[in-house]
Amino acid sequence: MRHYKITAKGKVQGVGFRNFTKAYADSKGYKGSVQNLCNGHVEIFVSLDDLGLFLEALQKGNGRMQASSFEVEHIAPLQFSSFEVLR
Repeated sequence: MRHYKITAKGKVQGVGFRNFTKAYADSKGYKGSVQNLCNGHVEIFVSLDDLGLFLEALQKGNGRMQASSFEVEHIAPLQFSSFEVLR
């Protein structure tokens, strides 16, 4: 399992992006969190095996959201017991 910090940019606030991300993460058993940032981006911390599949799902989205890009960083292991939506 690898651990990432992902910053999603584009039309990602006010369109269900956080709830979509949580639902997808829960369906796969991923642990982490998602939250809006004051600059209009969304920050995701996640532990998973297949980053490409996760980003593909977020890119496809729910029909209202449109992530234009993702910044991805490898990070130290996370200590989450589930996947949480923060603010």
